[in-house]
Amino acid sequence: MPRFVVQQHFWDKDDWHFDLMLECGQVLLTFSSAAPPDDTAALPALVRQLSSHRLDYLTYEGEISGGRGWCRIHDRGSFEWIEPSAPPPDHGRCDLLERLTVRLAGQKAAGLYHLVRDTSSGADHWRLRKECP
Repeated sequence: MPRFVVQQHFWDKDDWHFDLMLECGQVLLTFSSAAPPDDTAALPALVRQLSSHRLDYLTYEGEISGGRGWCRIHDRGSFEWIEPSAPPPDHGRCDLLERLTVRLAGQKAAGLYHLVRDTSSGADHWRLRKECP
């Protein structure tokens, strides 16, 4: 099963966000948001897709090179691809998807999550929502 992680990324003590990272081939599709996906009161939410991250971030905590702050793991686990039913065979095509549905099985976030590209808010923005059981 592919893995996911939610990193809490700090620029300083007053400036931070969460990054949801989904394993797609040899990269992590990365979405930045003000709240973690387990904070259902904050959903649905507008999230911003960042450039894909290295798989090292599945387990990394600490200072980020280049003076980009530091991170710690908020949640992690495995997930199942629902839509598409499997990741694109070429991990470079992961960034071209228009919608994703995944079933997260984390320590905090669990259940069916939908990500739909929202170009009205910008080319790199998506709507994240959790399906109620």
